[in-house]
Amino acid sequence: MQMTEQSKPWYQHPLVWMVIAIPLSAVFMGVVMIWLAVDTDDGLVADDYYKQGLEINSDLSRDTRAAELGLQATIEFDSSADVMVVRFEKGQLSSYPDSLQLNLQHATRANSDIAVNLVHGMSDQYIGHLPQQVSEGVWYFEIADADWRLVARSWVKQVTVVKLQSEL
Repeated sequence: MQMTEQSKPWYQHPLVWMVIAIPLSAVFMGVVMIWLAVDTDDGLVADDYYKQGLEINSDLSRDTRAAELGLQATIEFDSSADVMVVRFEKGQLSSYPDSLQLNLQHATRANSDIAVNLVHGMSDQYIGHLPQQVSEGVWYFEIADADWRLVARSWVKQVTVVKLQSEL
């Protein structure tokens, strides 16, 4: 019996295939990882990150202006619905704007960003249509005009209420 074990060709021994399979699987997984690294886009890295960092300070003037005017907004929405209601306190503005632009930016996925056009309804109420569902996670909310801007960061759940006001 021992003689027949030794007389088998090398490729019929299971231990040989196990010794070959381990480095072969490492090479295969290395190729897969290289392919993923080359093919996947990293949306968080900007080419001009330094310039964008310097421009943040110029954007603070719009936040300061919103604080001076006493502007605030409260956003209420159900992430599975397609309607968003915003209550906008105009503060010292002479009248309510006819429409507002609301931008929802996902914290990590740029391809998930949503822009909503809000139309003025009754009193301080603005209504907008969500073109897609808002997934659960961290989102940045921005209502802006040429002179002022309201921003907030919030964790979105099924039903969410977000308060936007200038912290400056």
